[in-house]
Amino acid sequence: MSDPTTATDRATATVTGEGADAARARLARRQEELLAALVAGGPVPPGFDPAQVRAQSTGLAAKRRDTTAKVAPDLPRLLGARYGPLFLDYARTHPQTGGYRADARSFAAWVLTDGGPPAADHRRALEQWLHPAPVRPPGPLARLRRALRG
Repeated sequence: MSDPTTATDRATATVTGEGADAARARLARRQEELLAALVAGGPVPPGFDPAQVRAQSTGLAAKRRDTTAKVAPDLPRLLGARYGPLFLDYARTHPQTGGYRADARSFAAWVLTDGGPPAADHRRALEQWLHPAPVRPPGPLARLRRALRG
């Protein structure tokens, strides 16, 4: 990627007081623009190679997809071949805001609502994964069996 700072920006950065504050604010704005282009589908800021930014963005989304699959291996198993393309579609418009577990849950919810109609068995399995049945305490018959065994 090319260096987007100009000689004026570099010179301003060495100034103290208001000039330095303005340079820091411009730098922060440029960093936000680049970050949005890399992880949130934002436009590529001027001064950056669009093809390079797209390539980096795709690589970051693929790494996020693979890490999410390691944290929540049920998702690729439940969605099969659709997992990868669906996750990349999701990642284009949903920047990661929490950890990978939260991202996996958010992705599963997105698949159920906005990711296109999953097959009925996929829908059911994803809903069960998102909202597992609560673990119920053993009933009287189970407690009796346990008492008789031990």
